[in-house]
Amino acid sequence: MDTVGPSIWLIALTIGVVILGVAVVYGIMRNRTRTLSERVTTEVETKREYAREDRDAR
Repeated sequence: MDTVGPSIWLIALTIGVVILGVAVVYGIMRNRTRTLSERVTTEVETKREYAREDRDAR
């Protein structure tokens, strides 16, 4: 009967780690796919930022 308490904590901890891992993977997969317009916007804004940095460096 003395091993029931630690066993429950071990099971709860294992389930918690699995749920956290699934949530992290879900978040990564959900944010990984971007639409074409989002990719174009990222490219345009990156080039603008590089241009600003070049202009400020002079």
